[in-house]
Amino acid sequence: SVARMARESLQTSGAGKYFILLMLTDGILTDMSETINTIIEASSLPMSVIIVGVGDADFSDMECLDADGQLLRLGRKVAKRDIVQFVPFRDFKTTSPAHLAATVLKEVPDQVVEFFNRTHIIPPPRLSGTQQHVECPY
Repeated sequence: SVARMARESLQTSGAGKYFILLMLTDGILTDMSETINTIIEASSLPMSVIIVGVGDADFSDMECLDADGQLLRLGRKVAKRDIVQFVPFRDFKTTSPAHLAATVLKEVPDQVVEFFNRTHIIPPPRLSGTQQHVECPY
């Protein structure tokens, strides 16, 4: 899972990695409490979760997971930081793909900065003039 990879990356000497999980959903959650608990646990990891709702379903559960303006809670457990961005695709049917992309990625820069500031991890410098590559675990 992405959370496992993020957790393992914190334990390596090159702990400058950050992960983004993109989920496409029709809005149906089978276990809201388990989902909230998983997000709360992941909130201390170097990761963000982007949820894009497809179709015309009721996305109120996804709006709850987004929790903009407050931290996600379940009983006494509270998320360390907001890591979820929810975007209903239907709101972008008549706009440009660039507008959708900007909205989907809007919170990620602040989430990345907040993670590294909170954990006092200095991300590795970007090597100018070189191509960046993505490591694929498969």
